[in-house]
Amino acid sequence: MLGVHNDGLATHNGMLVRSSEVSDTLKVMESRFANPGDVGHFLHYGGSGGTHELDHDFVVVDVETSGLDPAAGARVIEIAAVRINQAGQILDSMSSLVNPEDGNTGADWIHGITADMVKDAPTFDQVFDDFARVMDNAIFVAHHAKFDEGFVAAETQLAGAKLLTMPAICTYWLARNTVKGTDNFKLGTLATHFEISQESAHTALDDAKVVAQILPKMLANYKALTYFTNPTPQPRIGNSCELMPR
Repeated sequence: MLGVHNDGLATHNGMLVRSSEVSDTLKVMESRFANPGDVGHFLHYGGSGGTHELDHDFVVVDVETSGLDPAAGARVIEIAAVRINQAGQILDSMSSLVNPEDGNTGADWIHGITADMVKDAPTFDQVFDDFARVMDNAIFVAHHAKFDEGFVAAETQLAGAKLLTMPAICTYWLARNTVKGTDNFKLGTLATHFEISQESAHTALDDAKVVAQILPKMLANYKALTYFTNPTPQPRIGNSCELMPR
């Protein structure tokens, strides 16, 4: 609970602190979420306040990871991308377990991925071209998109590639602006709200498909989305391998 006083002080969780300190803290908290106009590693987030509308396909991306921070060594251990048109029809998709190359899959009690499951899986550089194919000329979509973007960017760099700037929408931001009557905006909560079945929560492909079904329903309750940049073809690195879907 936050209360601001006229003397430049504020109460935050029962403690008296400077209003500027609370403001800085809230800015840091908010920076975890993608808002329109934000520019990330390779995404320029749209939604409102943009310069133009787009009628391109969406590509919904989800990753499962061995930790929370790629800068601390966490790696992608599963990736999925589901391409849909503006009406929500699936046009293309890819998914695969990914070998993190360090034998660590992290919290397997959450995502269900063990080290044994990924030891023979392709590495990220080997799935990159399939991923880039589904991403070509599309609008990037993810729930808590900065999380997925950060891991994709880190893995892409390790693979010796670089994704080109593309427009994006964070469905967490969109939910906050369109969904009423839920306790929170977690993916599971939204799936229940929209009566969408989650067959295998915390698997990349299922989570991506759930977002793909939720997106058109939220867009029906929002004015036209606007963007700051245009979709573009993505590069290839020419190193492919048979994918290993879960």
